[in-house]
Amino acid sequence: MEYYEVLARRRMYRHFSTDPIPQDALDRILSSATRGPSAGFTQGFDFLILNDALSLGQFWSLALTDKWRKTTSMHKDLWNAPVVIIPLANPQAYAQRYSEPDKEYSNLDSEVNWPVPYWHIDTAFASMLILNSVVNENLGALFFGLFRNMNSIKEAFGIPEGLVPIGAIAIGHPSSSELSASSKRGRRPRSSQFHFNRF
Repeated sequence: MEYYEVLARRRMYRHFSTDPIPQDALDRILSSATRGPSAGFTQGFDFLILNDALSLGQFWSLALTDKWRKTTSMHKDLWNAPVVIIPLANPQAYAQRYSEPDKEYSNLDSEVNWPVPYWHIDTAFASMLILNSVVNENLGALFFGLFRNMNSIKEAFGIPEGLVPIGAIAIGHPSSSELSASSKRGRRPRSSQFHFNRF
């Protein structure tokens, strides 16, 4: 698929079938996550991949409430997705990398000294590459926040202390192309977003 076609087709899906994702496609998607930029080439991000029924069931029971599952229509069948990826940022990896001799001039050897948390930025870059690669594999995905039971999720799946989940990505075969209410807002006109030479 052509690069700009991938970008044009990228969107969030909220309805999935239970059809499995071919392992070779998943391997390509995961490999793409390693191809993004990374401050100091720290690569301070990890990914927890949930792709068996037991793990997925445990995840959804923690991430969603029964009431929400029963009342939502916009996200119906989200939990059918055969793969969920949790991108994990590692702040300490950046502090450690920037304490090394070639970076110590930066005074970024402590997380509090960073004006912008690049561990979140780099993990988001990697997540975006996953989302684009999903399109290239003719699959669908949804990036969503983890707003409930974060500590329980970390404990249930053995996520090490210090790694910060930035959200989760459900991946599968879309079972509906229904658009979200938010998408009806439309895209901002370029003239309101791009500011050449001066804001």
